[in-house]
Amino acid sequence: MTGTVDSKVSLGDISVNFLQQMSLTSNKLDCDINPILAKYNVSIAQLSAHHGRLSIPKYMRIGFELIQQTGREDLGLLMGENVCFQHYGMLGFACMSAINISTMAQVLAQYESLLSQNVRGHSTFITTPEPTLTFYSIAPYNPYNYFVVDSVLASWFTLLTSRAMYLTQPVSIVKAVHIEYPEPKNSERYHAFFQCPVMFNSTFNGLVLNSQHIQTPLPDACMSSYLQAQQLCQNELQLLQQNQDWQTKVIEKVSHNLVGNMPDINQVAELLGTSAWTLRRRLYKENTNYQSIMDTTRKGLALSYVRDTLLTFSEISYLLGFSTPAAFYKAFRRWTESTPKNYRHTFINKRE
Repeated sequence: MTGTVDSKVSLGDISVNFLQQMSLTSNKLDCDINPILAKYNVSIAQLSAHHGRLSIPKYMRIGFELIQQTGREDLGLLMGENVCFQHYGMLGFACMSAINISTMAQVLAQYESLLSQNVRGHSTFITTPEPTLTFYSIAPYNPYNYFVVDSVLASWFTLLTSRAMYLTQPVSIVKAVHIEYPEPKNSERYHAFFQCPVMFNSTFNGLVLNSQHIQTPLPDACMSSYLQAQQLCQNELQLLQQNQDWQTKVIEKVSHNLVGNMPDINQVAELLGTSAWTLRRRLYKENTNYQSIMDTTRKGLALSYVRDTLLTFSEISYLLGFSTPAAFYKAFRRWTESTPKNYRHTFINKRE
């Protein structure tokens, strides 16, 4: 068993806390998740002891197998029902003591990377035109990642509404739920869970909050505890960012801006708050350059997409900013001396 971070984290990674949430849910379904974890060489105890994280693709495969074993396609919603603030670590404590729902939603988005990092995007909280907490997920969708969207939105819903219960007058704090993927056969389960309009085939994944009540002070709030927890979250976030070299910072920005486009060094430098000349100099000091990072990033993402997802090769080509699928095929053969189809089949056969 391993207690360290997966070596293949091109698409991002998540905290072991989410596995604990999944394990709790499987126990309530009278299902033993341990054989599935063992299959993927994962130990919750060892990951927890070493502050370990799990690759997003491995997490999706574990969830998919649990769905197959239990027959519960609503696994993500069940995980949301079973979530508790402890599953969110120090971020959970900050949420539990936040002064109002707006502040709680803000910290959920602001400190998301303490628990999960997706190289293609991150959650946000906007206040106009309507207060909305959004979750970024890898798309297009397939049976491996539906439950991820469900679990995040359902967990946010449970945590937010559990705090809203302390308001003087009970209110529906979530006004509407938006989900990017098409309406599933069991859509009534979503409406029953969220108890508000649920819009599938939306342009984003997220919760639209009730603007009339999110600023109302929560009677159970504790300002001193919130400030302490928020400062600890901020310190941990700064530590993560300080430990990043410039190569890592560039990889993050490139990954976020590849879809349908290949960003040049001027665009990335602007996103990093510096000039192209300064960025070139800093990368030179790290014995690399922008073009090399671009190629390495696209290669890493390409291998992860082909190996770990069911995306079509045309979709992968678009996500990686290639002008045509043919250009992607040519680059993939240069990287691997194999076609995307053969490369994917190799890994499918290994798993079987």
